[in-house]
Amino acid sequence: MNKTINKFFFLPEDQHLFDYDQIFSVSSMWVELGMENVEATYDLYVRGMPKNRNFLLFGGLEEIIEGLINWHFTKAEVDFLLKNEIITPKMAKPLKNYRFSGDVWAMPEGTAFFPEEPLVRITGKIWEINLFTFFLMNAVTSNSIFLSKAIRSFLATKGKIKVVTCPVTRAHSNEASLKFGRAVYLLGAPSAIVPAFARKYNLPTTKVNTKAYHAFISSFSSELEAMKKAVSIFPNISFMVDTYNLKQGIKNAIIVAKEQKAKGQTTLSAVVIDSGKDVKHFVQQASYARKELDKAGFKNIKVNLSGNFTENKLAELVKMKAPVNGVVICTDLVTSSDDPKMEAVLKLAEFTHNGSTQHALKLSYGKVSLPGKKQVFRKLRSGKLAEDTIGLENERLGIPLLSHWVKNGKLIKPLPDLDEIKNYLQNQLEILPEKFKQVEKVYPHKVTISKKLQKLFKTAQTRHLQKAG
Repeated sequence: MNKTINKFFFLPEDQHLFDYDQIFSVSSMWVELGMENVEATYDLYVRGMPKNRNFLLFGGLEEIIEGLINWHFTKAEVDFLLKNEIITPKMAKPLKNYRFSGDVWAMPEGTAFFPEEPLVRITGKIWEINLFTFFLMNAVTSNSIFLSKAIRSFLATKGKIKVVTCPVTRAHSNEASLKFGRAVYLLGAPSAIVPAFARKYNLPTTKVNTKAYHAFISSFSSELEAMKKAVSIFPNISFMVDTYNLKQGIKNAIIVAKEQKAKGQTTLSAVVIDSGKDVKHFVQQASYARKELDKAGFKNIKVNLSGNFTENKLAELVKMKAPVNGVVICTDLVTSSDDPKMEAVLKLAEFTHNGSTQHALKLSYGKVSLPGKKQVFRKLRSGKLAEDTIGLENERLGIPLLSHWVKNGKLIKPLPDLDEIKNYLQNQLEILPEKFKQVEKVYPHKVTISKKLQKLFKTAQTRHLQKAG
C-alpha cells in the first residue's frame, strides 16, 4: 500500500521560505560583509489609497506580533536553503537558532489611517527584519483590505438593515475566509462566526444565519415537504423561498408558520429572497413578502435578501426604504471586488553602522520614502479627526498613534482581545468626519509632513544624490 502524503497546499510555516531571492540572499550579503550587528529601523505602510475609499482601517497587528515573536527556522528549512545555495554557510548559523530580538512600535489594530502613514515601525538587526518582508506586507494587506472594504457595507446601511456575512463562500482561500470572518466580527457581525473561527478564539457559535437553502429544498418531492421537515429539526430556521416560485414559496412558508403556531411552537425566523434582476426588483419582491407575512399575522418573521450586494446597492435599498431586515453579502465583500489591491511596503528608514547613524530613503518616481524614526500624530477638533501629521518620533504634534508593543523581542504589554479591538474600532469610526463615512463619494485627505521631517528629508536627499554621483 502506498503511503499517503499530505500535500494540502501550504501550511503557516511555509511562509518562512517565501520570496527567498530578495530576503535570504540580501540578508546573507549583510552577514557575509560583517554587517550582522547593524541596527536598522524599517517602516511598514500602505502606498496609495484604493479607489472608492475615504479612509482605511488597520488590521493584522495580532498576526504580525505573534508571527515575529514566534518566528523560527527548522533544521530542514535551513538545510534546504543551504543545499539550493539560497543562503551562505555563514548565514546558516544565526538562522538555526533564530529568535526575533528587535522592537516593534505600531498603531493599535482597528485604527483609521491614511496612505504613507507608518503603521508599524520595527527596529532591530538589519538582516533579520529583512527576513519578514513578505510576511509583514502580506499580513497588513490581507487584514486591512477586509476591514477597509467591509466597513463600507456597514456604513451604507446606516443601521437600518442588518448586514449578515458568509465568510466561507467564494473567498480566495480558506485563510482569506477566516481572516475576513475575523474582520467582520470586529465590525460587529457575530453571524460571520464559523466553527473554526469560534474554536480558535473560544467564542460561542451562532445559529442566526441557519437556513434551509436551495439544495435542501430541492432534495424533497415538494417545497412544502422540505419546509416541514426543516422546522422539525430547527424550528427557528430561515427558508429560501425562491427555489421554484417566489409567491408559492412565501405561501408555503406561511402554511408551515401557521402549523407551528397552532402547536404552540416557535415560528421560523425569516424568509430569504436569493435572486433578483436588480435592486428595484429585490425591493418589489421583499415588499410582496412583507405584505403577505403581515397579512397572515407574522410580523415577527423577518424578510432577508441574499445576492451579489455591494455597499452601493445597500445604500440604494436604504434610499428606497426597502422593507428588509437583513442582507446576506458574500462575493463582492470577501473579494473586495471594486478594488482588491492594497500596496503595502516595508522600507528601510535609518541604520547605525560603526557608531554612525545614517538616514535611508528612496527617491524613485512615485515611490519616495521618508527617512528617520517617525511617529504619526493625530489632532481632533470637536471630537472629530482634523489632521494627521507624520513627524519625527521625538516631536509633539498631537496624539501619537504608534505605541511600543515589543522590546528586545519580548511582548511588553498584552495584545487586546477581539472585543477590546471591536470597541476601539467603534471609537475610531466615531471620530471620523461624517463625509468620510459616505460610500458614494470620495473625499481626499492629505496627510501633513512635519517641518522637521521635511528638513531631514531634504538633507538626506542631498547626501544621497551626491553619493549617486
